[in-house]
Amino acid sequence: MPFWKKENPTGTKPNKAKTIMINLDKIQHVAVLGAAGKMGSGILYLNTLYLSQLALKPENCNRTFTIYAIDQSHERLQALMLYIKSLLQKWAEKNIIALRALFAERDDLIENREVIQAFIEAALALIVPSTRLESAYDATLIFEAVIENIEVKTALFSKIKENNPLNPWFLSNTSSIPIDELNKKARLDGNIIGCHFYNPPAVQKLIEVIELKDGNKQLSEYVYQFGKELGKIMVPANDIAGFIGNGFFMRDLLFGIEKLKQFKNKFSFSESVLLVDTLTRDFMLRPMGIFQLMDYVGIDVCSFILKVMNNYLSENLHSELLISLMEKHVKGGQNADGSQKPGFFTYQKGRIETVYNFDKSMYEPIEQLLPKVQEYLGGLPENQSWRSISRNKEKSELLSGFFRKMTQSNTAGCQLGMEYMRQMKTIGKNLVTQGVTNSDEHVNTVMITGFHHLYGPINEYC
Repeated sequence: MPFWKKENPTGTKPNKAKTIMINLDKIQHVAVLGAAGKMGSGILYLNTLYLSQLALKPENCNRTFTIYAIDQSHERLQALMLYIKSLLQKWAEKNIIALRALFAERDDLIENREVIQAFIEAALALIVPSTRLESAYDATLIFEAVIENIEVKTALFSKIKENNPLNPWFLSNTSSIPIDELNKKARLDGNIIGCHFYNPPAVQKLIEVIELKDGNKQLSEYVYQFGKELGKIMVPANDIAGFIGNGFFMRDLLFGIEKLKQFKNKFSFSESVLLVDTLTRDFMLRPMGIFQLMDYVGIDVCSFILKVMNNYLSENLHSELLISLMEKHVKGGQNADGSQKPGFFTYQKGRIETVYNFDKSMYEPIEQLLPKVQEYLGGLPENQSWRSISRNKEKSELLSGFFRKMTQSNTAGCQLGMEYMRQMKTIGKNLVTQGVTNSDEHVNTVMITGFHHLYGPINEYC
């Protein structure tokens, strides 16, 4: 077992792919584009863990391993190195026994702190921070984690392909753009694969893998081996815009937005937002309501992903509301310190504090809105929450009991919750019938592992 592999907290088993012999010449020089970003920094950390294991093996003592961390700002790269060091420190402190085995031949390392320091220094020595794209011309493996824009991505790929004599492999973290489009536009000759990490990559177990039909099979084998060594859960998706995760999430949020219209005659805009958010969180036992999740991802990001998917799919995936919110500078997303920017809600220490009223262009205190919303929805079928059930060993039985009582209740919240769940089941099933994925299980795994839902949308509860 790799020395960093941990027990999988989700209960879903990682892929039991067979161990494959990978040509080290092809993977010992890695570049991460967008390395200082939210996704890129996690991808850099995972590569550092992966390559440090290989570099510290005695049989590889004469090999040089390099990870080019490429981004636009020296300041961001300096902060990145401190961030990576802190992650390595935390990991090393939790894995001291494994590290001692790794450094067994180092008689000079006596104290635990000496072993930890040796590991951190060896791992950090692999990283070469750079603001120059030219650094990627010396890499054989390119991880891309830049802005979700096909023109930006393909321009970078094309320039590297043109100037890199090593015929590198490309791994894109795109969450929505078809890989075949990137391949054709950048003329990569099939040497590209979709490797969609979930945020934050250092913690999230899920990776969606999108292969080209006639792509590089060795590259595919490497990706699955990479994920296996890191204890990741690898889910294959077909090369259709949005793939599984955003294929589901974008349709989920559009349905949530559509539900707002249902309440416009009875409730204000802010009351309707709070109502649907409460419904999708509390009655569906999710960690976040649909509008809080949009804030977390970013209203602007959601709108952009919809636009990308709309370019490639025949159905109308579009929201005038999201566009109008951005025109009012209501964008959501996160600050550099991880705190939430104003979106549908404002937050205080992670808790919803106010709700945006589109018609008045102002935020209203949640305390003023909540009584009317709660009175309309009625009580939950049982006193349970996502948090209480997620920590319980009897999770399956608790979910069955909760939703069984929900189907028997006549309250507005329970009836709307079941209606919403039936629509989510339809969305999940459609991803299979439309060829986005080949199985119901893949849909459920993505939503449980990537979105931390307690259950998959394709279920027997509704």
